[in-house]
Amino acid sequence: MRTDARQSVGCLPTMGPPRSRKRHCDLTRENSLRHVLPRVPDQSSDKEEPWYNVPSLSFCPNQRLVASIKLKQAQIGRRTTRTASNMWTLETPNPTMSLRDYLVLAAVGIAAYSLLRTIYLVWFHPLAKFPGPKIAAVSNVWYGYQWLSGRYPWAMQTAFERYGDVVRIAPNELVFITPKAYADIYTSTINGRPAFVKSDLLDTGDKYEGLASERDIDKHRAARKQLAPAFSPRSLKQYEPAIHAHVDGFVAELRNSPAVGDGVDIAPWFERATCDLGGSITLGHNFKNIQSGQNHPILESLLRIGHWATFRNVMRRFPLLYPLSYVLLPPKVALSYFRAHSTSKALIRTRVRERHDRKELDYMTQFLKNEAAIPPDDFLVAQAGHLILDHYESSSVLTAGLCFLTKNDEVMAKLQTELRTAFKSYDDISDDKLQGLPWLAATIEEVIRLHTNVPYGLPRISPGYTVDGHHVAKNVVVSSCAYATTHSEAYFSKPYEFKPQRWLPKDHPDYDGVFDNDDKAAFRPFSAGSRNCLGQAMAYVVLRIMFAKLVWSFKWDLLNKDEMDWDRDLRLYIVWQKPKVHVRVTPFENKV
Repeated sequence: MRTDARQSVGCLPTMGPPRSRKRHCDLTRENSLRHVLPRVPDQSSDKEEPWYNVPSLSFCPNQRLVASIKLKQAQIGRRTTRTASNMWTLETPNPTMSLRDYLVLAAVGIAAYSLLRTIYLVWFHPLAKFPGPKIAAVSNVWYGYQWLSGRYPWAMQTAFERYGDVVRIAPNELVFITPKAYADIYTSTINGRPAFVKSDLLDTGDKYEGLASERDIDKHRAARKQLAPAFSPRSLKQYEPAIHAHVDGFVAELRNSPAVGDGVDIAPWFERATCDLGGSITLGHNFKNIQSGQNHPILESLLRIGHWATFRNVMRRFPLLYPLSYVLLPPKVALSYFRAHSTSKALIRTRVRERHDRKELDYMTQFLKNEAAIPPDDFLVAQAGHLILDHYESSSVLTAGLCFLTKNDEVMAKLQTELRTAFKSYDDISDDKLQGLPWLAATIEEVIRLHTNVPYGLPRISPGYTVDGHHVAKNVVVSSCAYATTHSEAYFSKPYEFKPQRWLPKDHPDYDGVFDNDDKAAFRPFSAGSRNCLGQAMAYVVLRIMFAKLVWSFKWDLLNKDEMDWDRDLRLYIVWQKPKVHVRVTPFENKV
């Protein structure tokens, strides 16, 4: 017997008395859907009716699927409404609600909150009028991505070129590029305006913070006042023999190392040399990184901590994810940190115990003068750590400087001629005489302009005041971006080129008039105001002596000139991650 085509949709032949075709199909439709969709009792009636009973439904397979989806949506809608009603009236939820129902309700709530928050941030937030990446207005994702990529300063430079002099980089954060904004943010207390308090960017989370990361204004002022005599002109003069001794040891190691003739990556050499110097001047202890050829635990920690510190600072913007920054802390990083901390504490205790026997001046001397008020060990560890870090960071400037000089033979020749004319003997080199050399001073300034140690600005919290003509609401985070400023054509001619000539006196024969319109006020490598770098004078002393003795003593050749691009290969993870700078070092005939 031929099967009726209606069997394909569930309408089976019947043997009973004849019934209407419509009634027959309705029953068949109900039986078909009964196997496909579940039954849900109607809470508003004692009589239980099938919720899938939808009139005027034809029964081809595709239409059954569409009907199933629509009816399921209706079921979810009714359950969500019923649950919300129960919550609104504080009634006990329906006992038939499942975990899925609660999840649906939670999802709806989160979606509604996100929508309302987005509307507020985009159209009604105090920063809504400021331009910036669209996603940055509603999320910290843009900010986090740029920091984790290691290219935050370059991203800011691109953002300024696209959006103008002020950019919104996060829902509650602005970055400015103009010198006027810089002065408004960082010198507010000097000008009698409300203070822009330091943000938590550099917070370590420890009980005591170093001078650079201390946010409390009174604590910072007290520590700075106590340490300031260590950087007086008189103190700097007393440090000079120690600086020369370390540089001489570095030069001797370069002369005696068989590897330098074939080419070495000079960056690790500078890291070890500056860390050794930092240890001696801070604690009176030479870490002997250069002599041993191995990294001291403190240096090892500085080299490892940058990536994780950046990750932690980004996760701080996402409170629910912040615990992951500690869960995902690499064991090697944690081990190096604890080793460095325990080593620092032991050195501090030794320094305190021997305070009466030390004749050489170091930074800790200032904290140990008052016998009745010697600070706790952890306070001294925090201060020492930041001071050693400051010396270590000069390794980036030295590495960048040699990279730029070896790529610019004309500038290198000018500098070598100036140095070897001024000093007939290596032993004659002194900082007093170096301060009068224009090409040396110009070279150092240009290196720092192209490669500043703090290229990202130091975020501050607005007290509700005006920055460069823009009213910034209270508690908004504001900062500058030194890298973007010093690489902007608005402030410097040929901003990407290494041109020390721009810093020469205008009456110098090598000065180039093309730099007449450079805005030197836009160059603030050591910050400004009451929180500017206390050790900037020391930094210049170290850079002058180090550059002078290295350039006077050796011929430098960059071996990976074609493969390496300093600006392209550089990364920033709180501290600089430098590319390899392979140089061949050839001593001149004059010896130490």
